[in-house]
Amino acid sequence: MRNIRRKSFDIKSVRLSAEEGFVLSRLDAPLSTRDLVSLTGLDEGRVVEIVEGLATQGVIDLDRDGAPPSVSPSSASMPSVPSVRPIPEATDSERDLEVMQAASEAGASVSVEGEEPPDEVTDPVEEEERAQGEREYQKIYEQLYHPMSREERIAAAEKVDGSDLLALCLDAEPQVIHAVLTNPKSGLPHARMIALHHRTHTGLELVGRRSEFLSDANVQRRLLANPQLPGTLLRRMVSPKLLMEVYKIAINREIPERSRVMTRELLCKKFMLGSGDERAALLIKTEGRCLILLVNCALDSRTTQILTAKTSFTILFIQNLARWSATPPALLVHLLKQPVVRMNVGLRKMLLKHPNVPSETKRNLS
Repeated sequence: MRNIRRKSFDIKSVRLSAEEGFVLSRLDAPLSTRDLVSLTGLDEGRVVEIVEGLATQGVIDLDRDGAPPSVSPSSASMPSVPSVRPIPEATDSERDLEVMQAASEAGASVSVEGEEPPDEVTDPVEEEERAQGEREYQKIYEQLYHPMSREERIAAAEKVDGSDLLALCLDAEPQVIHAVLTNPKSGLPHARMIALHHRTHTGLELVGRRSEFLSDANVQRRLLANPQLPGTLLRRMVSPKLLMEVYKIAINREIPERSRVMTRELLCKKFMLGSGDERAALLIKTEGRCLILLVNCALDSRTTQILTAKTSFTILFIQNLARWSATPPALLVHLLKQPVVRMNVGLRKMLLKHPNVPSETKRNLS
């Protein structure tokens, strides 16, 4: 199949799977099946299947090999137009965002091209077993330990083991949590339980005091999802990570907004202190989507040099750079020389409106 094109549609009227949303977000220009295979990394058979499904839902048009392009009745009498047309400002990236949000709201996760998949894929069977176990621990706690005084629960936490010790991880008192973690029989399962269920800063800080707990991916994931995560503990977890990992946390909808806001502040600081190569890698891997979070940041000469050495850019990447107020003049001039910009009037106008475009360049291209 060739000339697979995205159509205008109401995002609320369709239900997209994660893969359908991902493939649709790549269609910022007419593409062939082979193009989509290289852009998405999916098997050709799977891409064909997804494209057929999207066509059935009426969100794309496609020309099949060996068949003439389809012409709608309303357009049959219209005069022909050039194959390259201007694009309205903010259309493609906003549409990509809507596609990704719709897939997310449907319970799916859409990955960004160039990002690595999640470190852990949750097995539904294992997840159900974990939930069943936690219900049992909750039952033990409610029946046996909840009626006790705080001092009695602290004394029990220092010496019990097995299911009883895991049940006491559900206690709301940080003193009990301290007793659980000082119990010689406590370990990662107890730290993970506390990270997920405990709701005091003091109790969560106790988990973070032990490096073997804080370095565990499951403990980190549960702490990040905890609405009471202390800012000091979040910074200890996030600061050592690479820019790409910090960005993933900053946009993860499973993390409370308060923690995401703090992570975005850390992202900006790490971006300004990071190497030019790491900055450029983040921009390229996210196709510039990260720029919306990089408030009051700028690109150094090394990052600009790497980007101006690139000979091809996606339309989405160019749009995001055109909307970012700190895009350097040299990079804007380089983008204006790209074939995709020279052929697209709307895209060229977006770039020329940028305040950092040199006045001489504006005069020559206006």
